[in-house]
Amino acid sequence: MKTLKRIDVGSAAIMYGMVLAALGLIAGLFVALFSGMMSGLSSNSAAFGAGLGVISIIVFPILYGILGMIGGAIGALLYNLFAGMVGGVKIEIE
Repeated sequence: MKTLKRIDVGSAAIMYGMVLAALGLIAGLFVALFSGMMSGLSSNSAAFGAGLGVISIIVFPILYGILGMIGGAIGALLYNLFAGMVGGVKIEIE
C-alpha cells in the first residue's frame, strides 16, 4: 500500500478545469439543441433562440472551466490540509 500524502494544487486545478470545460461543452450543446427546438416553435423568438444556442456553446465551457479550476484548487488545498492531519489516502498500485 502506498499513501497519497499531497496533491499538486496547480495540476489538480488544471485537470478539474479541463474536465468541467468538457462537461460545459456538452451542457452548451444541449442548451443549443433545446433552444433551437424551442425557437422553431415560435417565429417571434427564432433569432433569440439561435443566438442563445451559439452563445451557450461558447460561454458554458469557459465558465465551467474557470469554476472547475477554482474548485480543483480549493479541493486540492483542502485535501493537503486534511491529509497532513490524518495521513492521507492509502492506495494500492500495481
